[in-house]
Amino acid sequence: MFLKSPSESLCNNSKCGSLQMLFIVKSYVLNFGQREAIRRTWGGMTQLTSRTVFIIGYLDGIDYLVNLESAKHKDIVQLNKYDQYQNVVYKTIYALLWLSNINIAVQFIHFVDDDRLVPLNMYNVAIQNIESTDLIMLGYMINKSETVRDKSWKTYISPEDYPFDFYPPYIIGGTILTNQKTVRMLAVAVAYTKVIRIEDAYIGIVANSINVKLKHHAAFFGV
Repeated sequence: MFLKSPSESLCNNSKCGSLQMLFIVKSYVLNFGQREAIRRTWGGMTQLTSRTVFIIGYLDGIDYLVNLESAKHKDIVQLNKYDQYQNVVYKTIYALLWLSNINIAVQFIHFVDDDRLVPLNMYNVAIQNIESTDLIMLGYMINKSETVRDKSWKTYISPEDYPFDFYPPYIIGGTILTNQKTVRMLAVAVAYTKVIRIEDAYIGIVANSINVKLKHHAAFFGV
């Protein structure tokens, strides 16, 4: 399932026992520069006790570069999945499974794409909207999205894969804020939910199946 995982080195200091935020960054394997930029900016913010982990797939012929990056930063989770659009949904699925199996205590978990900016006040947004006992996902919510049946579209989904005309509400996957309880419940639910390649919609389907509350927040507009 995982070609690389920093789980053993992620929490090798006292700060990890009381993490305020864990950033799970879905990144294209070739985006070395974007990952480095994140480490030097919001991914390395000193205002929080936080950690940043990058979820990547693999491509042939670049193992050496990925190995160097992983050895240097110890923040790479690499899936045994070819890094292409059709497999983006597995980055979130495997991130959920990875998080549910590591020994870590964290107040909030922020799933974010590597082309997004995270405002410095995002922790305050989390504090004001998410309790540790909540089943909740916070972000930019889409209430009613119609399934695409035109095969020429990237977001095409066949009736065999998803027979309904509309998806349940979902949070745009580029940035989702949640807590550890919700992550653990989602990790269980994905095992019972047929995977579709539309990542945002799929996580919404999983969340709907276990009654996770989705909450729209203006802080995520344009993020």
